[in-house]
Amino acid sequence: MQRPRRSLTAAVLTAVCALLTAAPAGAAGDPNTAFARGLAPLSVARATPLGALSPRTLNLTLALAPRDPSGLDALVAGPHAPITPSDFNARFAPTQATVDAVRAWASGSGLTVTSVSANRLLVRLSGPSSAVGRAFGVGLSSYRLPDGTTYWTPDRTATVPGPIAGATTAVLGLSSLGRFATPKPAAVGPIDLPRSYGPQDFWTLYHAPAGATGQGQAVAVIAEGDLTSVQTDLRTFEAKFGLPQVPWTQTTVGTPSADTSGSAEWDLDTQYSTGFAPDVTGLHLYVGASLSNDDIAATINRWVTDNATRQASFSAGECELLAYATGFTDALDTTLKQAVAQGQTLFTSSGDTGSFCPAVVGVNGIPAGLPNVNYPASSPYAIGVGGTTVVGPGPTEVTWYGTGGGPSAVEPAPAFQAGAGGSFLGVNRGVPDVALDADPESGYRVIVGGQEQTIGGTSASAPAWQGIWARAQGARGGALGFAGPVIYREPASAFHDIVVGANGAFPTTPGWDYDTGRGTADIAAFVAGG
Repeated sequence: MQRPRRSLTAAVLTAVCALLTAAPAGAAGDPNTAFARGLAPLSVARATPLGALSPRTLNLTLALAPRDPSGLDALVAGPHAPITPSDFNARFAPTQATVDAVRAWASGSGLTVTSVSANRLLVRLSGPSSAVGRAFGVGLSSYRLPDGTTYWTPDRTATVPGPIAGATTAVLGLSSLGRFATPKPAAVGPIDLPRSYGPQDFWTLYHAPAGATGQGQAVAVIAEGDLTSVQTDLRTFEAKFGLPQVPWTQTTVGTPSADTSGSAEWDLDTQYSTGFAPDVTGLHLYVGASLSNDDIAATINRWVTDNATRQASFSAGECELLAYATGFTDALDTTLKQAVAQGQTLFTSSGDTGSFCPAVVGVNGIPAGLPNVNYPASSPYAIGVGGTTVVGPGPTEVTWYGTGGGPSAVEPAPAFQAGAGGSFLGVNRGVPDVALDADPESGYRVIVGGQEQTIGGTSASAPAWQGIWARAQGARGGALGFAGPVIYREPASAFHDIVVGANGAFPTTPGWDYDTGRGTADIAAFVAGG
């Protein structure tokens, strides 16, 4: 794998600053304009204009602001007893009158409200592209990228009308660029490599205790598409490694999809979230219609509002700056604040492109290869998981050069990270929080399509850490709350500090670093210290 470039030009820095300091769409004092993200046109270098978007049905999402946002921020910033979804709705959800106003506006604009999330934070809309354009005061233009794919975006900054402007924080779906990618699992072979690991191998490697194996806890995986083969592969995996057969519960969010392109990823997630916590009471799959921002926002929101598990993992990411420009950070952060308030934790991969943005195209003048982190790993309300290479027992580990990490460009440092120490700069959110084996050369033994493969990536370390957390939660009766404060108050003995390596721009240092966070887990010590 080619290592990323290590330097930034002044022009790139200027482009970044322009994006981050630009005011949200709209002008102060204009009653017909919302200070919401996701309204600006997105331009891509070397994209070829194709003219107006051809007529089609579009789906998009209005992300609504919570009531008492400062109260919600205060609640999640400090220690608190977990609240319930009904508590959240009573104190923080947008009012029914706000949703009714959106319905009235949509109906008058030729759009249909297709769903409203249980916490009323997300209102999903559908309608002809022509009606969408009129409703937001724009035309929609189509472009072809150098790789042959196409996308659409507004031809100018959209507006949200006065009756709902003040309640709208983001609009998802006005551009089709907002989309997550699952890193293609890096498989190596043959399967008898001396450095490939099954679940019991990882228990030994990371000093898992014989007890505290996740009893009383359920885990969840955020996924997409048709998971029929994934469930079959999980049963084969359990039989091969002598693991209990975990009960499977699946919730489809939106239109069912026949897509199986991500099956290897969901195999990895299901097999190692449970493989690290073999006695969990259940595995819940929340399955979206696609990896578009609006579909993933709805899928994660459903996990939060169901409140059926204390933990979940999502092994996908998007360049943080793109997520910010499309409004996704605003939309999902609010949902994840509810998760934190309820004592839930989302573990998510820091990415496999080192310290550089995983985007394959430069958006709004920002070139590909810009140092940037993955979102939602950079959210202060999620846990970012990085990766190591295991080079010997103990474990003896170095930083995997592909692990994502660095300072966020847009997210503030959460209170729990204030005393991180090490090389933490202390200004913005630092990614990742923790790490685990992720190098495909010291990879995970996974059943894919009935056959064993060895797979790596931080999309492996994220579900594995979910399993570790389920062990800790099980040992504490599920009462630990959000994992962020717990991870940062754990003693140093609960982690293997990684001190050798780099991920491109950031060297690995003693203590916390932008490659591996606090390090990898000594599971027994971590569970005892929780």
